[in-house]
Amino acid sequence: MLTSPIAHGQHLVWLLVPVHNRRDITRRCLVHLDNLGVRGWTRVMVIDDGSNDGTCEMLARDFSWVLTLRGDGNLWWAGAIRLGMEAALAAGADCICWINDDSLPDQGSLEMLVKVSLEHKAVCGGVSRTSDGAFVYSGGLIKRRWPRHAAIAPSPKESPMAVEWLHGNMVAIPASVCAQIELPDCHWIKHNFADVDFTFRAHKAGIPVLLVPSATGVAERNDTASYWSWADPRLKSRAILQGFANPKVWWYAPSLVRFKIFHFGILGALDCGWLLCKAMAAIILKYLPIQKLTFTKQRIRD
Repeated sequence: MLTSPIAHGQHLVWLLVPVHNRRDITRRCLVHLDNLGVRGWTRVMVIDDGSNDGTCEMLARDFSWVLTLRGDGNLWWAGAIRLGMEAALAAGADCICWINDDSLPDQGSLEMLVKVSLEHKAVCGGVSRTSDGAFVYSGGLIKRRWPRHAAIAPSPKESPMAVEWLHGNMVAIPASVCAQIELPDCHWIKHNFADVDFTFRAHKAGIPVLLVPSATGVAERNDTASYWSWADPRLKSRAILQGFANPKVWWYAPSLVRFKIFHFGILGALDCGWLLCKAMAAIILKYLPIQKLTFTKQRIRD
C-alpha cells in the first residue's frame, strides 16, 4: 500500500462512492483507491443503490474495510450522495469527498482537494480526463443560464481557479459548507444536474467553488443517449419523449424545470418553454423521411 505524501490524518474525511450495477467498474475503483493508500487517511463509504449484479456480495467478500449503505434502486445519484453525506456528517466528518466509481484519481489528488477545501472553506473539484484526452470533467461558469466548460482545459500547473459549478466526479466539501446550504436535492433533481445544482447553490451562497487543476484523474466518458444532443441521429423520437420521464437524461423534465426556475426565475421558465419547442421540432424532423428523400433524389439525378 502506498503512503500519501500529503495525507491529513488530523481531519476526519469520508470518501463517498455511489454505485449501481457496475460491479467490475466498482471493483476497479476500490482496488485503485486502496493502492493509493486512502485507508491511511480517510474512511470509504459505498452507497449501493439496489444493485442486483453481485455488487453487494463482492463488497462484503473482498472489501471488508469499506462501509456499505444500501438503497432500493430508487436513490439515483443524488439520493445516494445525500444518504452518504448525512451518514458522514452524523459520524463527525470534517470533509466529505465525492468520487464516481468510473473515475480513477491520480496519486495525491484527493488529498490535494481535501487540503485546499479545508484551507479555503471551499467546494473543490478536480480535473478528470478520458483516457484518450477527448473529454474533460471539471467545472466552469453559467452562461445564458446554462453550465458551460472553459474553452481550454486548465494545465495541472495552474493554481486553483474560481468557477460557478463543478462536475461531481471528484469533489471535496468541508462539513462547514453543509451547515450553510441544503444537501443535494434528491426529490426533483435525482441524477443529472444534481452535482451542478449543488455546487452552483454553494457559489450563489457566497461559498468559494474552486477548480483545482493539480488534482487530476482519469474518467470514462458517458457517451450514452442520456447525454446526446437531440440532433444526434442515433437518438430516436421515442427516446426524446421517454427522456422527459427518465431521471438519468439531461432533459428530465422535473430536474430541468426545477434547476431553471429555482436559479433563474422567469427567464428560466422561458428557457423551459423554448426547450420544449425545440424538442417537439426535433421529434417532428426525426419522423420526416429526410434520408429516404435524399437517397431518392440522388438516384433520380444518377
